[in-house]
Amino acid sequence: MPSPSQSWTDYKLRWNPDDYGGVDVLYVPSDTIWLPDIVLYNNADGNYQVTIMTKAKLSYNGTVEWAPPAIYKSMCQIDVEFFPFDRQQCEMKFGSWTYGGLEVDLIHKDEHLQEETIEMVEGVDGPVQESVWIVNEGLWISY
Repeated sequence: MPSPSQSWTDYKLRWNPDDYGGVDVLYVPSDTIWLPDIVLYNNADGNYQVTIMTKAKLSYNGTVEWAPPAIYKSMCQIDVEFFPFDRQQCEMKFGSWTYGGLEVDLIHKDEHLQEETIEMVEGVDGPVQESVWIVNEGLWISY
């Protein structure tokens, strides 16, 4: 699985390149800026930590790009009735650990692969409706 590239705009990190000798891009340690805490909710090992804090790319317009290396371990119900011609479908649910859907909106970079739906989720004060993006195409994995 490719690294989960993330990008967002942080208006506090904008500058005018003309004021800084034409510098329009900086690479900074990612632990020195705000990062979204995107996790795989249905992971198999209970590990929600990013293992290597790579550098983030800052652009003069406030765009931040960050692609930490990641290995995802999730649980999947396997149906081998038609083995070796079976197809498996596994759900991987990503989201922010801290922020709700109205504060952080996850959008797949290939927007044409996704659809939006409303799902009931358990909130602090009981069930709430939340907008959910579903990506129906993924990776083909073979061994």
